[in-house]
Amino acid sequence: MEILQTVLYIVITLLVFGILILAHEAGHFFVAKACKVKINEFSIGMGPAVFKKQGKETLYSIRALPIGGYVQMDGEDGDGTDENSFNKKPYWQRFLVLVTGALMNILLGFILICIINAFSKLMPTTVIAKFDDGAVSAQSGLKENDKILKINNYGVNSYLDITYGLATAGTDPVSVTVERDGETVVLNDVQFPVANDDNVGEYLTLDFMVFGKRPSFLSTIKYSFDWTVSISKSIYSFFGTLFTGQADLNQISGPVGTTTAIGESAKVGLDSLLLVVALISINLGIVNLLPFPALDGGRILFLAIEAVRRKPISQKVEYAVNAAGLILLLALMAVITVKDVIHLF
Repeated sequence: MEILQTVLYIVITLLVFGILILAHEAGHFFVAKACKVKINEFSIGMGPAVFKKQGKETLYSIRALPIGGYVQMDGEDGDGTDENSFNKKPYWQRFLVLVTGALMNILLGFILICIINAFSKLMPTTVIAKFDDGAVSAQSGLKENDKILKINNYGVNSYLDITYGLATAGTDPVSVTVERDGETVVLNDVQFPVANDDNVGEYLTLDFMVFGKRPSFLSTIKYSFDWTVSISKSIYSFFGTLFTGQADLNQISGPVGTTTAIGESAKVGLDSLLLVVALISINLGIVNLLPFPALDGGRILFLAIEAVRRKPISQKVEYAVNAAGLILLLALMAVITVKDVIHLF
């Protein structure tokens, strides 16, 4: 039974990876087609091909390793000679082609969150409804009906922002900005209970409940949008701490950790699985937009430099920078994978 269950989770994980890759590459593909860019190959997966079909212009393929994919456009390396080569297109068209893959992942995450919220009885707000017995935050100045606006300097637009703002604020008292009776009030030195987790250490946690709101079509869209923004903001915030050396490597997962998370969420139920897939999809989109070599964001940065200089960057320079970036990404992935395997066993 356990073997069948493991096989099922592996199949679910492969399907999830396939959907995420397809959404990303389809974003590049359809915008490139709309801009009449010549596309030589559209591939889902990497490595040896297990399926190929030659279209009128494009070769469509599925490859053995579900760790990525690509849209191979004529002239994307700067040496295209066809009038519809990528490098012959205006800057704004090339920008749209590059950015849409990541945006499709974010859009997919948003749609999944909409589905989850559409079937929820109540959606949490940011207004305090009731405190736990002996709540230390109430003793520090918070009151019922306060609408949370900020935790320290972290802006709050959704309930998710409250939990993330506290979880990343350390264990000392925090400054909380609230809306109270139509006025903005700043409360300093607000205390919250400290929780402890073996993976992430100590962090602040809530000691109150918030009001819930019955979902309508428009409120579901708005709340799901706010939630997507909150997730995106938290990812950028995390990478900020990563580059400053304040982040914990245990908070990052690679393919092994992601597979485990998908399998565990599938055990809980469909809602949990959809949420994990949404988080991964938004994460994938945001990470790809980072201005780092070998990512879409890095290529967008090169395009911006080219637009300012009014001439392309040397191919040798671009290849060298992207190669160095790829080596760093692979090294980081190797470290994270080893960490995930150790944690798994």
